[in-house]
Amino acid sequence: MKQISRQIAACATVAAALLAAPVFANDVPNAASPGIAAKLMVRGTLEGVQVTDLRSQRKNDVMVVQAEAINLTNRDVRIYYRFRWTDAAGMQVGDGEVWKPLMILGQQSQFIKGTAYGPQATDFKIEMSAEPR
Repeated sequence: MKQISRQIAACATVAAALLAAPVFANDVPNAASPGIAAKLMVRGTLEGVQVTDLRSQRKNDVMVVQAEAINLTNRDVRIYYRFRWTDAAGMQVGDGEVWKPLMILGQQSQFIKGTAYGPQATDFKIEMSAEPR
């Protein structure tokens, strides 16, 4: 009976160690789905940050986009992002945006929001990069 109790205790210890294993930045995909991944242009790695939600709509005939980025690691990560707006023919609309910094604390999420330059924008991509803090 003691032998079985020891085996159960050993299995429980191994299971707890596996569940508590840290999440490494290289193990986290950039997007939660292929549809979201199609809208991302990632430079390098996102250091454990994953885009989990992406929504777009037209307000007053202008495209507005909102994305949720979650840091799945325990480290703080600074991401940089910008939107690339295109028209129906795939041509860039506007002069292009500057990179915007955003700090995402460990195990936290942040929303990224972008508004197109005008009504001619019909599609977009979010360009992103990151660096650990």
